[in-house]
Amino acid sequence: MTADYFELTEQERRHADILHEEVVVVDGLIATDAYLTDREYRSHLPRGGVDAANFTVGSYRDNFESTLQQITKIRGLTESIDACVVEEYGDIHKAIEETDTAIVMGFQDTKPIENDRWKLDLFADLGVRVIQLTYNEQNYIGAGCCEDEDTGLSSFGRDVVNHCNDRGVLIDLSHCGDRTTMDTIEYSADPVAFTHIGIRDLCDAPGRNKTTEQLEALSDAGGVAGITFFPPLIKREAGSHYVAESTVEDVLNHLDYAVDVMGVDHVGIGTDLDGRSLDREETPPTSALRHYRPNHPEVYGAGATDVYDPYPEGINRHTGLRTLTRGLVVRGYTDEEISKILGGNFLRLFEEVWAS
Repeated sequence: MTADYFELTEQERRHADILHEEVVVVDGLIATDAYLTDREYRSHLPRGGVDAANFTVGSYRDNFESTLQQITKIRGLTESIDACVVEEYGDIHKAIEETDTAIVMGFQDTKPIENDRWKLDLFADLGVRVIQLTYNEQNYIGAGCCEDEDTGLSSFGRDVVNHCNDRGVLIDLSHCGDRTTMDTIEYSADPVAFTHIGIRDLCDAPGRNKTTEQLEALSDAGGVAGITFFPPLIKREAGSHYVAESTVEDVLNHLDYAVDVMGVDHVGIGTDLDGRSLDREETPPTSALRHYRPNHPEVYGAGATDVYDPYPEGINRHTGLRTLTRGLVVRGYTDEEISKILGGNFLRLFEEVWAS
């Protein structure tokens, strides 16, 4: 999208762009390491003003050993690229001041810990600071968003939640089923997060998009919801599961809704953007879209599985994030509110949980 997507005066545009440069921008979820490993894409985050991000280092495709290998790879990369792994809250500001990218290592499933609590301890010692309890399916912890039945947080799940609280690991519920989500919000001693979700009232994606009740419960517990740019969670064609073309305005609608329900202190962004895969115009063989869309269009939307749906126009790459800031200005948010949404709220949550 061009720089003139919104009708701003030159003074307003300049103000928005300066604000974007001055605030700390935190992306609640980046599921690829391409922005760290691929020379062509390393500049995308700093060019877009992204200072810190939750990078997925363990997922439903991984096991204990493969996750250790991924963490070792990421840590090794920081010796040769302008990035730093965040192990405690103080690291994040040091990384922002001294490097291009502060790396928060996170899981998108508890599969890497299997059913052994000591493995959670090991990963916490290695710097994992965010753990999503489930991906799309049932595991030892609880139910994912693609399960027909959700029996809630398991006994082992409660043990894991307690241990995350003890170790200062932020719990993420983005892919959890409805009951597992509510059980965890109510059970956890620390506030938790939805790092990359949409609003179910605006786009009916069960589990992945959260209900008003869940948003209210999260904010009441002190948590933060990161609004995603992932197309199947932003907009559907009327009366169907087919993914509709969306723009930055649609993402702003999700942000507005979240702010109205939760308050501006509890809303952030979690783009779930993978610019390299979008540029290659083909989903990788391991893509969740290939695996889950055919059987769960209600969650992943209906459409092709070999290519990704176009991301919202205007913000379809990290390099376009200034457009989002301009949109927030147009929607009437103050500088302080914009600073909170773009990163301040996640920083506050990191500080509270990681200090546990």
